[in-house]
Amino acid sequence: MIEPTGPLPSTVYWRRRIAAIGAALATLLLVIWIVGMFSSDDESAQPTNAAAASSSNPPPGMAENAAASSSSTTPPPSPTETTPPPPPPGPPQACPDDVIGVVAKANKPFYTVGDQPELSMDVVNNGPVPCIRDIGRQHRELTVLTADGATVLWSSNHCLSAVGNEVRVMQPKEAFNYGTRWAGSTSQPGCGAHNPVGPGDYLLVAKLAGRTSSPVVFRLER
Repeated sequence: MIEPTGPLPSTVYWRRRIAAIGAALATLLLVIWIVGMFSSDDESAQPTNAAAASSSNPPPGMAENAAASSSSTTPPPSPTETTPPPPPPGPPQACPDDVIGVVAKANKPFYTVGDQPELSMDVVNNGPVPCIRDIGRQHRELTVLTADGATVLWSSNHCLSAVGNEVRVMQPKEAFNYGTRWAGSTSQPGCGAHNPVGPGDYLLVAKLAGRTSSPVVFRLER
């Protein structure tokens, strides 16, 4: 540094220089502190503003997820569902052959020769629903056969009228019974050739329009 000169002692000038340098340093430090304070205020304010913006305006993805979560946890109300009543049943249909049952009946298993056995038949609807069937006289027949079933000895249609319709609404398991007495003799079409039969076993078979019953065995004794 340049040596101070002047009328005063040199120490005075050195002190003045030191004081000036100290004041300059103090001023410089003050300026640096002020600048640093304002800089830190600006930086600390930015995250606060960003956080405020983040809390008030969430990113689109987060907003969509929040909306989806809200919609999944709160299902919309559904309209009340009602079951319509079943339609009313239609009118009965014709009975198919496979639901019609025909049963032959003899009122006793044994008779004395000369008796007139009571022979009959049941017509039954074995189906689950009502149905319609013509079970008139022209469709029914009772026959008496030899024990081996080879020969027809008597038929109800030989002497009784085989004319007439009888259309019925047959309820499930409902039976219609039709019967007659057998004179214990043979018959021919037109109600001719009556010849008494002797003791022995005979078969009774009932028919309805092609439906045939199982044979029932009965006996004539002396």
